Amino acid sequence: MITFSSSDRVFVLTGAGVSAESGIPTFRGVGGLWRNYRIEEVASPEAWRQDPRLVWEFYSMRRRVASSARPNPAHFALAKLENTLQERLFVCTQNVDSLHEQAGSRKVVHMHGELFKSRCDTCIRPPFDDTNLYEPPAKVPRCECGGQIRPHICWFGEVPFELDRIYRALDRCTPLWP
Repeated sequence: MITFSSSDRVFVLTGAGVSAESGIPTFRGVGGLWRNYRIEEVASPEAWRQDPRLVWEFYSMRRRVASSARPNPAHFALAKLENTLQERLFVCTQNVDSLHEQAGSRKVVHMHGELFKSRCDTCIRPPFDDTNLYEPPAKVPRCECGGQIRPHICWFGEVPFELDRIYRALDRCTPLWP
């Protein structure tokens, strides 16, 4: 059992493994998403420019899968740890699902975006909640400015979100080894 002092600051980074236990496929494992799709086709700015309908088909499938997933004990343990440590816990996830939040975590930083949010590819409108499925023959949704609405996901070739905030939290966390 790990114990923390009243001054310890903890940084937790989660990835695909924590959500795999909830039934969300990983990208590279057996049955992983990249076995069915090439990165270049569905998860890059180039893919978006070339075929936004295919990109939305892929992310709509991911939304459907994530909608039926439920948090597992790891998600609940981190939410409990947040309740204990409060501001002294920083949870950063590479996952785009909302399982941490469903388990009760309130301050998760999604460095690769959020599956159930969208944003305009043209204007500075902030990302917004969006659970819609945009599968063919549906048209790619449009923003008020005329731009296309895209998933709020950090694609390959893009800079992960909130890196400055993540680096500051890493600088403040308590080292495990002196």
